Amino acid sequence: MKSTILLSCLVVIIGSLVWTVSAQQDFESKKERVIQFYQSATSDSIGNSKVVFLVEFLEKYGKQIQLTPELQSEAEFLVQKYNEEKTKQPLVEGAPPQGGWITKLLKDLAIKLGVALVEEIKKGARSEG
Repeated sequence: MKSTILLSCLVVIIGSLVWTVSAQQDFESKKERVIQFYQSATSDSIGNSKVVFLVEFLEKYGKQIQLTPELQSEAEFLVQKYNEEKTKQPLVEGAPPQGGWITKLLKDLAIKLGVALVEEIKKGARSEG
């Protein structure tokens, strides 16, 4: 009985460690994609899908990146505005729209924030290294 409990605990610990490593790798991978998309972003180079990617990244990982209070506020504002605009969109056959509804203002805000975020990520990498 004791060995079964010990083995169960060991499986849970190993599973937790594997999940933690996987989550960290996912964060690092997505952080690199943000850098790739926004390091030299222009209005022409950023499509709606990259705006959506940035918003989802900020929603999920925004607290893991050291941001200035101003950038943190801008990130929260972008996520809030994105979600507000998304909820205003009509459903098409019961499903949300697939794109084309992101306003120029929202896109410009995402580009500005994305470029600043890349600088903060690079600053954080330099201070860690």
